[in-house]
Order: sequence, then structure tokens, then C-alpha cells
Amino acid sequence: MILAIDIGNTNIVVGCCKDNKVSFVERISTNHTSTELEYAVSVKTILELYNIDFSKIDGAIISSVVPTVTITMKRAIKKITGCEAMIIGLKNKGRQLSTDRPVIQFAFFAVSCRTQCLFR
Repeated sequence: MILAIDIGNTNIVVGCCKDNKVSFVERISTNHTSTELEYAVSVKTILELYNIDFSKIDGAIISSVVPTVTITMKRAIKKITGCEAMIIGLKNKGRQLSTDRPVIQFAFFAVSCRTQCLFR
């Protein structure tokens, strides 16, 4: 199972993919001052609401247009899943571009090809 997170200026979209299917998609508010623990609690609560066993999460992918939140979220994911999240980003002449589609596509590719070795 892959945990996919898209950090936007207003919302953070959290979802899981398993067996070529999206298990769930939820949103939480982006807060530039939230701590690693606060994000960990938010994501953990979402996973628990959907009865996701943390030990079944093979990897995590983060796309972000908010660099100040990216590292905080990466640490939060490590805290609750034990996984080092892969950060996906596209840059063009120093400018951050949208990464939503590449992250979603990569998550489905990883799940469908069972490339768990990329995440451990």
C-alpha cells in the first residue's frame, strides 16, 4: 500500500493506493505552523478512520508546492509509518511546478508493478 500526499497552499490531500485502486482520499488544512506531531496525528487519524494497518504501508510519496511544510510532513510520515517518504517535485528555472499528476501516476505505477523495493 502506498500513502500519497499532495501538499497545496490551502489543503493537503491524503490518499492510499492498493491493488491498483484508490483506498481513500481525504483533505486536511495546510497550516504552515503545524508541527511534525500535529501532522502525524492528523494523518494517523485519517488512516485509523479507514482501518488502515500502518504496517501494510510499503511506501509514501509527497508532492508539494509548500516547501516549509514538506519536510515537516516527511518527518510526520516517518513517525507513524516508519517509511521514508519520497518527495516528488518538478522545477523549471527555479520555479516549483504542479506535481499532482506525476505523484498520482507514480503511486499507481508503484502499486501495479509492486516496486516496494523503491521505498524500503
